[in-house]
Amino acid sequence: MPHIGNEHGLFLRADALAAGLTDNQLRSPLFRRVLHGVYTSSETPLTHKLKCHAAAMRLPPTAMLTGLSAAMLHGVPIADFSTPVDVIVPRESGMHRRRGLHCSAVRMYDFEHTPWHDIRLAGIERTAFDLIKRRSIALSVAHCDALVHAGLITPERIAKFLSGRGDNGVVRARFRIPYLDGRAESIPESVLRVELNLRNLEPLPQFEVFFRGRFVARVDLAFPAERVAVEYDGQWHSDPVQIRKDQARRRRLGEAGWLVITVTNEDMQGSLDGLATTIRSALARRQNHSFN
Repeated sequence: MPHIGNEHGLFLRADALAAGLTDNQLRSPLFRRVLHGVYTSSETPLTHKLKCHAAAMRLPPTAMLTGLSAAMLHGVPIADFSTPVDVIVPRESGMHRRRGLHCSAVRMYDFEHTPWHDIRLAGIERTAFDLIKRRSIALSVAHCDALVHAGLITPERIAKFLSGRGDNGVVRARFRIPYLDGRAESIPESVLRVELNLRNLEPLPQFEVFFRGRFVARVDLAFPAERVAVEYDGQWHSDPVQIRKDQARRRRLGEAGWLVITVTNEDMQGSLDGLATTIRSALARRQNHSFN
């Protein structure tokens, strides 16, 4: 087999054919397709960063990585190999529609990006803008929350970056800035918080519970006056050791007078209006309750 591949283990189909490989060989278990026309060996780990490198081999030098892809390259791991590469290109260059890419042709400015492997990487302000303006308010805010949580940007910096701009989506982005809160430690926690905010519920994220002067637990979302906690229960909570830890932790919260409402992945996919009703009912029952 001829030696092909760059420092990232990637090679173009055209180069593979020129080196003597055939399409049937490229479809064999020896190789994996990373993007249309870009391959790697079956031994190469498939990561989103690798996918970005593959995109850089296929896109024009004026293309700019942004959104989830730029966030990942800035050190915030909110994209994996299955995530399409987020890229924008100048309007005059036209769209680059390929499987594995999420491409938009929009206005961009030189101050918004830096060079990255023959294309461009959005700065953190542009990255935040392209995240927060997306269609789903809860998920877009949650992704931007991850940047804030990592200490890469603040809501104030995002607002300043958007000041005076007239880009498509900028009004939506400005509207969402007040929902940002970097205290959440996961995307689902942020999504849950924003969904509750949209239903006029205002829990405090990552609230530390103390009882009789001693630390009890830190809860995902809290209504301190009523001592109601809302906890996201992700897949990792199915581990037997973690289950025992969760049970002990919630027992301590119960002894401190707290009611814990657990939200699962299935709940997040179901009726969030129903969840909000459950929380409101719990808050109403515990209002004016005397806690020792």
